[in-house]
Amino acid sequence: MSADHQSTWILGLQGWVVANQGVRLEDGTLVLRVEHAPGSGYHCRRCGAGVLFAYDHLPPRRIRDFPWAGHPCELEVTLARVACPACRAIAVEAAEWVEPYARQTERYARYVAGLCSLMPATDVADLEGLDKTTVYRIDKQWLERRAALRPDHPVTRLGIDEIAIRKGQRYATVFYDLDRREVVGMVLKRKERAVSRFFRRWGKEKCRAVQAVCMDLWAPYLNSVRRHLKRAAVVFDKFHVYKYLSEAIEAVRRHEQQIADDTTGQLIKGTRWLWLKARSNLKRKEQYTLAEIMKVNRRLQRAYVLKEDFEAFYASDSAEDAARFLRAWTHRCKQSRLEPFLALAKRLNRWAEGILSYFTHRITNGISEGINNLIKVLKRRAYGFTDFHYFTLKVLDATGALPPLDTINHPQF
Repeated sequence: MSADHQSTWILGLQGWVVANQGVRLEDGTLVLRVEHAPGSGYHCRRCGAGVLFAYDHLPPRRIRDFPWAGHPCELEVTLARVACPACRAIAVEAAEWVEPYARQTERYARYVAGLCSLMPATDVADLEGLDKTTVYRIDKQWLERRAALRPDHPVTRLGIDEIAIRKGQRYATVFYDLDRREVVGMVLKRKERAVSRFFRRWGKEKCRAVQAVCMDLWAPYLNSVRRHLKRAAVVFDKFHVYKYLSEAIEAVRRHEQQIADDTTGQLIKGTRWLWLKARSNLKRKEQYTLAEIMKVNRRLQRAYVLKEDFEAFYASDSAEDAARFLRAWTHRCKQSRLEPFLALAKRLNRWAEGILSYFTHRITNGISEGINNLIKVLKRRAYGFTDFHYFTLKVLDATGALPPLDTINHPQF
């Protein structure tokens, strides 16, 4: 088998062959001059009709393809224009292995998109010797093609959470399918208008399918959910409730440290995490330290007892038992005369209906913590994103919400 025949066999483009003596090496790049196989004819790009003869030919162009033997590879091709009898127009011939005006073959673009799922686009650009803008464009194009093939599953239990995407209180709102444990979508900001915009794009049918929504105690989320998800029960995430409880006891500790004398202040200083730990997780030395502090500071003692007793709330067997516990516990907060716990009691009473819904639906946004960490790693690895739509597609890809790349049909090579 001659070298050109071997190249044609390796090339694998249906209806195209490597021209005679069409293999050369230029500045480290392997260039293959390809042409139509004898008798293959042409097809109109507009309508696909077959045409026997070419009208004329475009100037030669080079198209990037898979690397060969450690060398970057380019295909040199001269595409024809045909006088299509069906369209009654002059059109460029169809070549299934390359998009119109593209500088990469379809299979090479797929290869680059696959690399972008494994490493940052900047690293792919360095590896393949491509411009960063070209890699971003290819990656985004194939992510959009995969997103268009995404199965349209109904979401019955929805999670809503926020994630910081930039310094300066810049947030995005992330929507999760709690049953499938995957991201449904994202919107920039955490305002009511942004969340409502997502639900309008999502559609009325999908909104009607949602039976329960788990989210933070955040009024803009609640207002938007009540407007668009009228059939859904609202469940306030228990991890956010614990977050507010932790903030309350930390506020008490910080205030007591500021007003304490030097001896007590030094004893309290540096004990922030001891007050937040569960009692069962404390080491013997840590238990001793807390006991010494509570001997000399009754306000911290009251705060710690309230915090520890709250553990029984989510251990309640029913919503009725939990409601009785919550009423009694918030009453004790009012009797404690601790300002942070007074504010916490008001907040929990105000949102009691959504907090108690947990005991009916038993859902949390626990999966969001792992997914949010994955999003942060993705953001750091890419040194940030300026295109939020592209960032959303990358998040969907990283969290397994998009169909695999192989689900996109290969062109006929």
